[in-house]
Amino acid sequence: MIDLSGSPAPWPEEATRLWADRVGQAARQTDLWTVPAPRGDEVLRAALATQLGLPEDQLTITSSLRATALTYARRFGHVVLERPTYPGVVPVLAGAGAQVTRASWDELLKGAFGGEPWDTVLWLTSPGRNPDGRTLRGQERARVAELAAEGHRVVVNETYAWFCGHAGTPAGADSAGTLHKLRGVGARLGWMAGPGCFEEAFPELLGTPPSPVWQRAWGLFFRDGGLELLREGLLAEVDAAKAAFRDRLASAHGIDFPAFDGPNALIPLDPRAGRTRAPTTGQPEDSRPTTEQLEESALAAFHEEGFKVVAARHFDTEQPALRATFFGIGAAEAARFADVVARSPRTALRLRCQGHT
Repeated sequence: MIDLSGSPAPWPEEATRLWADRVGQAARQTDLWTVPAPRGDEVLRAALATQLGLPEDQLTITSSLRATALTYARRFGHVVLERPTYPGVVPVLAGAGAQVTRASWDELLKGAFGGEPWDTVLWLTSPGRNPDGRTLRGQERARVAELAAEGHRVVVNETYAWFCGHAGTPAGADSAGTLHKLRGVGARLGWMAGPGCFEEAFPELLGTPPSPVWQRAWGLFFRDGGLELLREGLLAEVDAAKAAFRDRLASAHGIDFPAFDGPNALIPLDPRAGRTRAPTTGQPEDSRPTTEQLEESALAAFHEEGFKVVAARHFDTEQPALRATFFGIGAAEAARFADVVARSPRTALRLRCQGHT
């Protein structure tokens, strides 16, 4: 089974050896066991600031993206959450008492969400949004800056900057993110960066961040070339798999699959694919299957072909689709996945090579 469901790939052996050595170095530093670091370990903060272009003096280490979201939900009464998006923050935001409104980027950037600016958080993901690989560009970035200038609190989840570069957080917006996509939830580290973030997050920071020893190990790993090793291995493999997927669709099937940033892409499904036929005439009936039925049927079909993907409805997509994440697969496997996608009667991609939109 070829897994495109989103599980991060194992590290190259050289990166694992470097990590293990730096864990040992951190463990032998006595002060890390006894001296608190409420903003986060200084070595890790400096490394993240360098790698992501964030202001070090505004950067605070958290345990995860969910932990970061908790601070905003506690302080603001209204959170406008993009759709589609990563679903993990939804129960945190709602559970902390915030009113959560879902809005597409078009709706969000037009300001069509209500609420007082001073009590409203706008939450977006860029670059490489999960699940569709979308990135804020040009006028979109400028509009985000305008919304922040109008008094809205804008948070940009930049978790996927590791995979597609970092163009800089839009002016006036806070940055949030996590290291989990580099290795998995065991990384147990995230960040938030913006004026006042540390003071606002202080109640959460009293008890949730990981040990300073753990933070220092990651800081030393980044400082001493760990991310470069991952770029040469893990991250380069993602780029190669994505390219092989799109190239195969174009060269073998005449399908121009849109470019996407980061490791995630949406495979659209044809809403007509699951229509049943009347028993007497054999003609399609008027009723169409639900999104869940379409996606579950497609999941089963792809599973039979040897590929594990994810139903897109979990990300609050507007149309039925499957999400594929190009972690840990080779170019040959990605090309074979492209063949399955192109041949499938359930996907909407085949319509493009027949002159349809």
